[in-house]
Amino acid sequence: MSKTDKELAIDVAIAVINAHPATKVALSSGGSTEVYGLDLKSINNIIQSVHKTLQSLPEEKP
Repeated sequence: MSKTDKELAIDVAIAVINAHPATKVALSSGGSTEVYGLDLKSINNIIQSVHKTLQSLPEEKP
């Protein structure tokens, strides 16, 4: 069974998240914190954009 456009959009978002892992940043107080490569708004934009693009593609006929 093939995946839906929504499932494919989520798969793409997961791949992008994995390509931009969290990194540790040193703080001036001597500690460190993790900074994530993407915020929730960016992830949401990726999902919506990929889904919209997939919806705009013509259907393949078997």
